[in-house]
Amino acid sequence: MQLRTRPDKFVVPRFTIYQAVCERLETIDRIWDAVECFHTMTSELGEEIYVGGSMTEWVCDFTQRRLSADGDAISDTNCGSGMPTTQATRTPLLRQWAKAKLIHDSWKDALLSAVGFTLSRVEIYRVVCERLETIDRMVDAVACFHEMTSELGEETLKLHDEHLDWALGERQRCSEKLDHLGDKAVNAEQYDDAISCYSSALSIIPSSPQAILIKRSKARLATGAWKQALEDANQVITLDSSSPWGYEVKHAALHKGGDYDNASDALEVMLTKMAESPDPHVQQQGDRYINPSSTRALIRKVVQRTLHRSPRVLINTATGRLHDRAEQASAFEALPIFNELVSSTTTRIDYVRIKCEVQQYFQYVMLSHKWEDNEPLFQQVVHIAVYDLETSPTHDKLQTFCNIVRDTGFNWAWSDTCCIDKSDHFVLQEALVAMFRWYQGSAMAIVFLRGVRPSSPRGTLAGSIWNTRAWTLQEYIAAKVIRFYTEDWTLYRDLDVPNHKESPEIISEMERATGISAQQLKELRPGLSSIWEKLRLASTRRTTWVEDAAYSLLGIFSAIGIPAIYGEGEASLGRLLANVLTRSGDASILAWTGDSSRFNSCLPARITVFNGPATSHPPSIPDSEMERIIAGLRAPSFDLDTALRLYDRLNELPTPRFAESRMTLPCITFQLPPLSASRIGSTRVYHADTVVFGRVEIRTKHNLSRMNSLYFVHPWLDTLLQHGNHSSAIAEDDEEIFGEDTDDDESDDDSSSLYEPASPSSPAPVQLIPVDRERGARRLVARLRLPFGALMFTLVSTGRRATDYKRVAADSLITVRFQDNVTLADTLDNTTSSFLMLMLACLPEPS
Repeated sequence: MQLRTRPDKFVVPRFTIYQAVCERLETIDRIWDAVECFHTMTSELGEEIYVGGSMTEWVCDFTQRRLSADGDAISDTNCGSGMPTTQATRTPLLRQWAKAKLIHDSWKDALLSAVGFTLSRVEIYRVVCERLETIDRMVDAVACFHEMTSELGEETLKLHDEHLDWALGERQRCSEKLDHLGDKAVNAEQYDDAISCYSSALSIIPSSPQAILIKRSKARLATGAWKQALEDANQVITLDSSSPWGYEVKHAALHKGGDYDNASDALEVMLTKMAESPDPHVQQQGDRYINPSSTRALIRKVVQRTLHRSPRVLINTATGRLHDRAEQASAFEALPIFNELVSSTTTRIDYVRIKCEVQQYFQYVMLSHKWEDNEPLFQQVVHIAVYDLETSPTHDKLQTFCNIVRDTGFNWAWSDTCCIDKSDHFVLQEALVAMFRWYQGSAMAIVFLRGVRPSSPRGTLAGSIWNTRAWTLQEYIAAKVIRFYTEDWTLYRDLDVPNHKESPEIISEMERATGISAQQLKELRPGLSSIWEKLRLASTRRTTWVEDAAYSLLGIFSAIGIPAIYGEGEASLGRLLANVLTRSGDASILAWTGDSSRFNSCLPARITVFNGPATSHPPSIPDSEMERIIAGLRAPSFDLDTALRLYDRLNELPTPRFAESRMTLPCITFQLPPLSASRIGSTRVYHADTVVFGRVEIRTKHNLSRMNSLYFVHPWLDTLLQHGNHSSAIAEDDEEIFGEDTDDDESDDDSSSLYEPASPSSPAPVQLIPVDRERGARRLVARLRLPFGALMFTLVSTGRRATDYKRVAADSLITVRFQDNVTLADTLDNTTSSFLMLMLACLPEPS
């Protein structure tokens, strides 16, 4: 049926015209024409009729009436056009009814309202399912499908091939569309919607649901539902145990649930399945993953490197038990964080996080204190918890220290009383050398000030017993963070700040006590830098044992090759200084006055000789003064050739060194003439009239008149040649101390290669002297004319070789300078530039 009236003749909407016509045809029982008119309307107007609520409601009512009418209502005699009523005429009405009904109603309400329809229930369910699928209500479509099979049973569908084919196709279409909608929801991070889509898809898939199960597992993980995700993973594995992907989501679910150990096992199985897969693509994907065993090995390596820089034995603050490094490593592996790090490492190693977690766990706190009687030793504590020690002042000190460390949030503590097995020489030696590094690497050092009361006035710290001991020097210098506690374990002067080393009050006290600025103290590092400053700081400290004056400096100077030999006396200091001088080449160590060591006469017997500022030999002068002196050396009388020869010769000499208590000292020597003697009290005073220096006074307790062949020595070649301080250029870092490789960039400067000898068969070329060499020679001569501290040596006979020398210690510094009227040639006539082999060992001092 077609309305032939022109639309522009009416002012009412087209739908209203169709509505009126349909209703009139129904009224006059022209039912077929009414239905045909309705279909014409839906064909012409399309989706427009479903925009307005009133139009949709009318469509729903019209189709409801027609589908519910008795079959006789549309008879052959009443059909208007004479066409018979068939199933085909009702199905389009049913689709339009479903289209209108499902706009506002649920599919269940729609099915309830269709109870009186004269169509089969299979047909009604089918149309509703198809409509729900069309409008992307896929979850409802699947639920409606399940309702159909529940109500009618599978057998009903099998009676009609057409319906059976539709049902099978519907399952496939719904599952694919739900899968797609689930993926879209995941991409939009709408995980609950995704789970709903995947679950609906799984409910109608007859076989091979693994892919959707894996997706649902991941979506559930995103919501935190790891148990349900694990169920999906296990279901995938049950369906196909050879597939690696079920183990992949199982690993993720177990990791989310905190079961890191089993998660790692699942990851290992996944990698095994990938390696065994016949699919080369799957095998290739397996190469992207990191095996948990490799991750464990890496973490253990990081742990070992971290422990290698910390004390060998630490106190576990939770249990109070001593742990060696193996036990410390085991304690870390027993923690959930270890398995979490293993499980979380799948395709990329987060080395920064691993290192951070390891270092965070193994942070330790050091105790700095003065030893007292009855301290708890290693043998007493090794089999008992610190917290179980009997009550005593020293036990209480250790227990309180551990409690403070634990309450501050640290797992490990260290005390030199019980954490060093002093019966093991190797362990003791390691501790003596590494202690500076240990304090430097600690998270904090806690200083216990026995004898300092809570009410003590300002300045008490500087004068405390703790601040006078040799061992505590390196502990204060090395530790980055320090907190001072008084004898009742309250903070010193109630200074509740994170780091007392940054407290202005503490800084002021320590500067007054040491005579060194806070910045200089902060910049002191282990190794061969600032040698004199370190010796000066140590010179005022007291020790119980003579040897500790040297042993307490082993770590400060990184002197790893010196064994601790208690009972050797002053030789300990000699061995330390010999080691430092040989490694640094810094002859400033020899600028002391006092008594010589029995170890070697060039070295002092006691460290107290360094209690004074370092002296430059020759002294430093302003650049302007140096330029003035150099300008005076450009006169025609200046012997440049002689200056260059001396400059080249001195540059060829090696640095000072020791070997088996014997010293090789490159220097310039000046033989002294016979001496005249006198006395001032108990001090012998000698005078020498020299060509180079004029009249020189020497004060010493030794009887020089009984010695033959006395020499003045100028050993300060670095200063003369302006090489600078060897020690300032030698910085031994952590890697070197712990036996790890470092890159040393060294270059050999062979000055002799700059000058090639002239060929005898050709005219001698004009020799061009490099400006820097000439300037170096002039500066050398200028510095030679400056005052310097001379060392005095005598020739001795040991029966081993003809030229052995021994230093003669003076009571005061022998300062000499070249006379103004002495030329460089005169100087060299009285000078020998050579090696002096100082054979000391145990030769007695000259009397």
